[in-house]
Amino acid sequence: MITRLAVGSLFLLLTLQVSASPACSHLKGCERKFCEIEQELGVAKAAGNNNKAKGLTRSLENAKASCTDKKIRENLLMDIEETRSDIADYESDIREAEEDGKLEKITKYKRKIAGKETELKLLEDELTELDK
Repeated sequence: MITRLAVGSLFLLLTLQVSASPACSHLKGCERKFCEIEQELGVAKAAGNNNKAKGLTRSLENAKASCTDKKIRENLLMDIEETRSDIADYESDIREAEEDGKLEKITKYKRKIAGKETELKLLEDELTELDK
């Protein structure tokens, strides 16, 4: 009985966390960042995870003290550049694997590139939203 209750509570918390993210989607920049941290903080408190709640409270305080849309934009640009660099590295790894005839590595690097391209698209979309 206690196990079912614990599993049910965990499921409810995970559901709340997933459904909480869209609540911030209409915001951008620092306001979005604050909202997302506040959502995570609510989930941590509801779960009784005091250590995580303390850390998130500190993160929220720091974000409110130092966040600027300019910094968020700069960080997004750095993340985009880093992701593009990762893709270039994987493309180089594919060329090496092709030269060596290592089909498994080719497949592995193609999967990694696909994941990075998805990440890149999300970052670029976020930057576009921020610039609106």
